[in-house]
Amino acid sequence: MGGSAPRREHSLPAETTSFVDRRGELTEGRELLARARLVTLTGPGGVGKTRLAARLAARVRRAFPDGVRIVHLSGLHDPDLVPLAVADALGLHDHSSRPQPDALVEQVRERRLLLVLDNCEHLAAACARLAAALLRGAEGVRILATSRHRLGLTEEHLMEVRPLPVPDPDGDLSAAEGYPALTLFADRAAAVVPGFRLTPANRAAVARLCRRLDGLPLAIELAAVRMRVLDAEQLLARLDDRYRVLTTGSPAAQPRHQTLRAAVAWSHDLCTGPERLAWARLSVLAGTFDAGTAETVCADAPPVTPPGPESLPGPDGPPEWSPGPEPLPCSDGPAVSPPGPEPLPCSDGPPVWLPGPEPLPCSDGPPVWLPGPESLPGSDGPPVWLPGPEPLPGPDGPSVSPPVWSPGPESLPCSDGPPGPGPVLVAGAGTGVGPLFRPLVPPVAEPPSGHPAPSVSGPRDAEDRRAGPRRDFLRADDVLDALAGLVDKSVLERETGPGGVRYRMLDTLREYGLEQLRRVAGEEAARRRQRDHVLRRVEAYERAWFGPGQPEAVARLRADRDALRAALDFSLTTPGEALAGLRLAGTLWFYWHACGASREGLHWLDRALAACPEPTRERARGLWVAGLLAAATQDLPRGRRHAADALALARALGDAPEAAHAEYVIGVIRLFGDDLPGALTHFEATVARGPVPGQHLSLVGLDQVELACALGFLGEADRAVDVCERALRLCERHGEQWVRSYVTRMLALAHTVRGDWARAERHAREALRLKAAVHDVIGMALTLDLLASVAAERGAHERTAVLLGGADRLWSGIHAGRWGSRALNSARGRSEELACRALGQEAFDRAHRHGGGLTLADLTGHALQEPGRPRPGGPDAPQPAQDGRAARLTRREDEVARLVAEGLANQQIADRLVIARRTAEGHVERILGKLGFSNRSQIAAWVAARR
Repeated sequence: MGGSAPRREHSLPAETTSFVDRRGELTEGRELLARARLVTLTGPGGVGKTRLAARLAARVRRAFPDGVRIVHLSGLHDPDLVPLAVADALGLHDHSSRPQPDALVEQVRERRLLLVLDNCEHLAAACARLAAALLRGAEGVRILATSRHRLGLTEEHLMEVRPLPVPDPDGDLSAAEGYPALTLFADRAAAVVPGFRLTPANRAAVARLCRRLDGLPLAIELAAVRMRVLDAEQLLARLDDRYRVLTTGSPAAQPRHQTLRAAVAWSHDLCTGPERLAWARLSVLAGTFDAGTAETVCADAPPVTPPGPESLPGPDGPPEWSPGPEPLPCSDGPAVSPPGPEPLPCSDGPPVWLPGPEPLPCSDGPPVWLPGPESLPGSDGPPVWLPGPEPLPGPDGPSVSPPVWSPGPESLPCSDGPPGPGPVLVAGAGTGVGPLFRPLVPPVAEPPSGHPAPSVSGPRDAEDRRAGPRRDFLRADDVLDALAGLVDKSVLERETGPGGVRYRMLDTLREYGLEQLRRVAGEEAARRRQRDHVLRRVEAYERAWFGPGQPEAVARLRADRDALRAALDFSLTTPGEALAGLRLAGTLWFYWHACGASREGLHWLDRALAACPEPTRERARGLWVAGLLAAATQDLPRGRRHAADALALARALGDAPEAAHAEYVIGVIRLFGDDLPGALTHFEATVARGPVPGQHLSLVGLDQVELACALGFLGEADRAVDVCERALRLCERHGEQWVRSYVTRMLALAHTVRGDWARAERHAREALRLKAAVHDVIGMALTLDLLASVAAERGAHERTAVLLGGADRLWSGIHAGRWGSRALNSARGRSEELACRALGQEAFDRAHRHGGGLTLADLTGHALQEPGRPRPGGPDAPQPAQDGRAARLTRREDEVARLVAEGLANQQIADRLVIARRTAEGHVERILGKLGFSNRSQIAAWVAARR
């Protein structure tokens, strides 16, 4: 359920493109980090601060025995979450009730590590406070920050990141390859035009282009992508045109800011309409996201049929609604019947098909609103008013009339037909056939009369006009094409993550997209779609949590942390959305509890519960989850109060499942408070009662785990084993791993009471493997303590010392005093006493240091060793990679290891990678040999630990 980052682990991002030489800056940065503990890289957006910081951190990482960690802050907006985000990046999950900054300082006090804080400018005060606390309280910690401006601390050393140097286009260009700006352009151009290189014929044009872009790396990369369709001279001419348009009237703007904005805006103009719309809507997504998220946030809902007495087939299959007998001729198609004078709501739901028994030819442009006595609400704001009967340019040049909506009783002439009464959307003349109704562009508040509403599609040039009218409507299958186009144009970065391909938008480009989205008041609707998507996904994960997909769910949720935070923040800062935020925070109970995020879960639940005092099911759940998380941070009075309030509210609402969940928390708090008889009585009653309809099976299983725990601590080992075996059968029927890991740990504990050390060790190893698979690091620390006890009783004293060193390391990131538990600390003390007596203090300390220096992956591998197998660090064992990453595995072997961790058999691996089965078997055997493992489960645990 959390834990610390063992030594030599790093979170440096993989570089997907070449790094253009910045030797001078790298040298200066290394020298600064050698003599200063806080170095801030400053410079304008797009100058390359993040990339330089990552490369600099990679260069100096060997100087930091406890690793390098990068904290990406661009997706964070709540200053209170900065310490939690840093702790999360460090793998530190404090379970005390201390203020988070104090706890963080205490946990890293003895460490030597480099912390990279990326994109601090919007959270400068919070970053400065945390940096000051770390500088005062943790002498071994150094901080490398990136920001558009300084943090303002006296200890801070600034390093300005300048644009890349560019040669004089009219000077001697014979050594042009020695200039990083030209090298960057040539490298990125060669990616889209294979074989491109700098030549005497193009050097001057490329130099002028890079100089026009002020040597800004992001601007150069965006321009180089256009080499697919233009040469350098054409690029320069078009960029000059765009620069003049965008910088006119902005004398106060910094020149480099104008340059970058011109380059970004020009890239925006060169996107297709769907790509521009996707860019704007994707700008609400912080961090990385997958294609499913992009489709949900970007795509407009398809038309649906309203209920009524009769429906007729529509143009593409869905029926159209025909409510009235009086047809209206429209456009070139058959008549349609009006629905009446009332307006039709758009809201956030799917658009509505208007009447018509047959498909009508429509223009390719969006529908148009004309004012009437009543207005229709738009997607999330007032109606959109676009020009009425004036013609719009058609696909081949001549004017056509746009579709027109008349919300009042007045009649309006259709394109080619007579007027008709009542509200009706009619189609203008056009060459294509489309649905009768298209959703409107996101609304604006009140555009000037007679002027078109602004569109996120942006201004169109002559090429765009020739391509036909814009569409401010995206279908789901259009989104994938838009994603591909945005990747091609370097607006999105493509990377591999949990579940496959993920995408990321650079901050500068995301800010520009948000500007476009805000121009049309579309931000709230996009953020609501993102929140609803996150809520649906989390609810699906919760429903499936007691099942075989837990490792994948954990990996996805960890990858989506920025999305979770954005969804919660939107809900709790937008009027009318707080209840959805409480629902999301409560539904995430399994993530907060199982994955070591108790402190962050409490942060969101405190805010949500304060915003939603009404007696609802969501509040009942939020209260018991807050009680559970408070208990996990050892704030037992607060936990008891929340759990009692939850139970009372659930009973008042007649909600039996939430009442049962609250009862579980009440029993856990008795157990945590060393009230063993009271806990035993409580859980005997809940287990005897059996599952309540609607109760989550995870909590049904945990009822049995806590009963076994109470029995074990009270010395009733036989009864504890019986309870565990029943719980184990429940978990095995569902393929569940997290609860099962606690069941197997309790079995191991019960067998230690019996003195059956062999069975205890077997069950404890299985528990550790399962806990590693779901990243339950608190559970791993508890299990390592248990394995150390078993090893001490079996006389494996060196193994005992190594396991204690690793366990102490993990506990330092949770609670150095093991929560003050008498049982845990007495067991640890006995293990150390037995090992020291057998080895001597010097040998014990040496083995203990070795265990504390292992990465989480190697520590897990060591603990999972079966008798007779070589141990990591032993004389015949393969040497682990110093930095804890898969440096000893080839890229293919690392890929195979991940597939093994997903549970794939050799034939399935062969099918996935399109290789022979024997080749896959060979890869697996080599992985086992290199890592010193004996079975595939150990590979799975090793991969899970590396996450």
